[in-house]
Amino acid sequence: MLKKYLQQIKAGKSVQYSKFLQLLPPGFYQRRAEMFKVRVVGAGKWQVSIVDNALFEQLWQSALEPANRQIASLQGDSHRANTSHSYLLVYHSGLTDLRPEIVLAQSQPDGSVQLLQNFQSKTSLLLIENEENFFRHTEVAALAQQMMLQDFSLAQCDVVLASGSRIGSALLQPFLAQYADIYCAFDYDAAGLETFDLLQKKWGDNVKLVVAPDLTPWLDGFIHPPKQPQQLTKALQLAEKHQLYGLVEAFKQRKNFLEQEVLLHPFGD
Repeated sequence: MLKKYLQQIKAGKSVQYSKFLQLLPPGFYQRRAEMFKVRVVGAGKWQVSIVDNALFEQLWQSALEPANRQIASLQGDSHRANTSHSYLLVYHSGLTDLRPEIVLAQSQPDGSVQLLQNFQSKTSLLLIENEENFFRHTEVAALAQQMMLQDFSLAQCDVVLASGSRIGSALLQPFLAQYADIYCAFDYDAAGLETFDLLQKKWGDNVKLVVAPDLTPWLDGFIHPPKQPQQLTKALQLAEKHQLYGLVEAFKQRKNFLEQEVLLHPFGD
């Protein structure tokens, strides 16, 4: 975000100066009067002119995406860079006990990703958003079969802990590329639909949300209120975009979201 503001300033565009100041690292914030000259050009808009080009260049360099986490940590925030390793927990038919297998993804110097896994993937993958449901994957598979009318047993598909939006990491894309069909057992909320939308932009119609065409039997599970009204609006927009009309109707009726853990409890008893 800081880089975006700096690009606007370099281009001579007006910015929201108060928000820009909130993004400045402490050392540069203290020297802002040396670096910039500002004037009001509209409601909440300021024209920011560069006074000290050398100091601005230092700020620009600090805002650039660091090459790795070591460099990012030296800049004061290691989280600004992607990790060089990532992992997934996977249930598959070759396991000999109740423990999932770890798949390791490692970035290589040439920009490629090395994938370390000790099993042959199936053609279908079931992504489960959260840990509680992942470790009860047989129950989730039975529910997914009820909703989608197909077999989600380990004989037919592998099961992965998606950990929310982390599954969209670039390092994990070679793993997802192994599968012809990817099914997303996510929360029925804005965040879950955003992650689903992100994956479908990458992999197209091969990515499907695990949701029944008619959610009437599960309407009582829509009890989690959105933290902000715009979250419900966003969820409705995404559900309509992907033609998930049963989900659209559920959102409109209940004005609430459904968290996947709720689906582990029997309905209608």
